[in-house]
This record gives sequence, C-alpha cells and structure tokens, in this order.
Amino acid sequence: MLKHYPRATAYALLFALSAIASSCKKETLVQPESPTLGAMSQAKDVLMSTSKVSSVKSNLKLGVNGHMGDAPYLQTPWSKQVDMLKERGMAYYRINVQTKSDGTASASAHLETLMAAARAKGVSLFPMVYLRTLDFKKSESENYSMGKTLGANFAGKYGKNFTYYNLGNDEELDLLYPGKSGEKASHYDAEKFKRTAAFLKGMDEGIKSKDSDAKTIVSAGWLHWGFLQMCEDYGVKFDRVGYNWYSDMEKAVVKAPYYIDDITVKLAQLFPDKPIWFTEYNFRYKSGSSTNEADQKEFIRNFTNKCKANPHVKVACIYELFDEPYKSYQESNYGLIKWKSQYTSFLEKALNISSIQDLLSDTLHI
Repeated sequence: MLKHYPRATAYALLFALSAIASSCKKETLVQPESPTLGAMSQAKDVLMSTSKVSSVKSNLKLGVNGHMGDAPYLQTPWSKQVDMLKERGMAYYRINVQTKSDGTASASAHLETLMAAARAKGVSLFPMVYLRTLDFKKSESENYSMGKTLGANFAGKYGKNFTYYNLGNDEELDLLYPGKSGEKASHYDAEKFKRTAAFLKGMDEGIKSKDSDAKTIVSAGWLHWGFLQMCEDYGVKFDRVGYNWYSDMEKAVVKAPYYIDDITVKLAQLFPDKPIWFTEYNFRYKSGSSTNEADQKEFIRNFTNKCKANPHVKVACIYELFDEPYKSYQESNYGLIKWKSQYTSFLEKALNISSIQDLLSDTLHI
C-alpha cells in the first residue's frame, strides 16, 4: 500500500508532496513540475466535468484487503475472515501472495485453506502476486521470460480459483525520478521501466496461457497514471486499471494545479476502454485526533459514493480488514476491525457492519 502521503505547502503553485510508499518500498520527496497556463485551464475543465457525473443505479461491488503473512490474519481462521466479509456484504477479498521462483505460493497451505473457505461462502479472491523474480540487472528479454514463467506456473497451480489477478503493487515507485509526480513518461527511469514492463507483459501472457478466462490488473496510485499509460504503450495487455487512493490524496488533488474534484472521473477520461478497480482506499488516521473513526467512516462513505456514481468503476476494495497494532501509527489503524484482546476478541469501528451494508444500497448518500 501507499504509506506516506502528499501535503500542500503554503503557496498554491509552489507545492510539494511527501514520500509515498508501499508496504516494502518508499518514494522520495516528489516535486511536481510547475503548470503552464494551458495546464491550469485544462485542469479547470476537468473540475467542471467532475460535477456532471450522474447518480445512476450502481453496480459497484465492494471488497477488502487482507495480508496472508501478518499476525492478525495468521491467527484468525481463514473461514472466520471469509465470514466477516460475507457479513459486510463484500464480494472480493484482495490478498497479497508471495511466490517462490517457480510460481508456487510461499504460504501454499494457507492459500489452499483460504481458497476453500472462499469457494464455500461465495466470496471471490483476487491475488496481488508479487513480481518475485523481477531483476533490473537482467535484460528485458530475460525479465519477460521470468515473468511469463512465474505467471504461467502460478495460474497453472491456482487458476481454477481466480478470475482476476493483480500483477504486483506500487511497482512504479522504484521507477520514479526524485521530485517527479508520475504523470508523464519523462518522470520515470526508462531502463528500469522497460524491464518492469517486460516482466509484466510476460506475467500477463503466462497467466492467460494457463487460464484463458483470466483478467489482469496493473495498479498505481496518487498521480502515477503515467506508469499505466506507459505499460499500455509497451504492450502489456492488462484488462483493468487498478488504483490506490487515500484521504490525504483526496484532499491534496483538488488544489492547484490539478483541480481534480473526482479521481474516478479523471481515470475514466484517461482510460476510457478499461474498467477501473480501486484496489486500495481508506482514511489516514491523524495522531492525537479523537475523531479518527468517524472521519474514516465519512471518507469511506463519500469516496464509495463517488465510485458508485461512476459506471466505469466496477470494484472498490477497502484497505484493510484488521488493525495491525505492531506497525507504524497509520499502518496500524486501517482496519475495519480493531482488537479488544489482541487477535482473539475484536470490536466494530464506527464503520460497522450495518453502515457498510448501507453503502451497498442503490441510493447514493451524498
């Protein structure tokens, strides 16, 4: 996930964004380029267009993220986790899967148990499969072959359980030049990108060679849609745009020079031919705040309604099921569930079962 977040400075056009990181990667300080007058005008046009999204009947499906290798998940039976999703009306469980070099899941016993529980309860899993063997020191062709082997072997072993496969997560972060926002190809290290894209292309083709019905997802976050456009141009045949989005991003992006009132509209404009999945979204807790739970509920409610109002958005997955109290402050508090007694007894947060079920109704709660 993206850990650290953008912040506006005191001057609207002289702004900076703080480090953005995945659970195992960090991005250096981003300093987006100053906008031209044309860009400012175009940004205002985007703002105007966002107000025209109609409130149609929504077919949005909700999901939640989980971590196969973290203590709260390892100590809670997989069948219980699936029950928790069902109680909340969740259709999808996005689960991170680390593999061995041959494509076998490193925690294969846990994955097998989870897959059986999900099948029994009618919850769809989609794995976020790490790019286990990606190697910037090797050639594009070598990375393509390694990606294809990993994808083919993984789908060959587990494909009967999945339709959707998330190819890595936050892969663009290692490719960004310092001080760049990620909107343009020039913001990325071209050689590292080509090796990453070759791996993704091979992974996509390998999965589909063993699972003909497979649909693949490549994801990014913040303003890093340039990476996804570059992947398309390279020839990676991914089927869904995945995006990670958090409350601080939502707050920062409405300001100059972007004036993006609705990231779902922006992505639909950029990728009109691909369905959009928000693979992660949630509120960032603020240290010392007494309203974090209420603010989390409000952000998830409001952003879910944006997704519901945009027919291009098909799935939105909240990050994540459980609090992880041993991690940093923000990382420890993303859960829908908090612990009364660590990993044995839990409490509902303000965003409880009934309020999540309410989000799934056809009525938009604007």
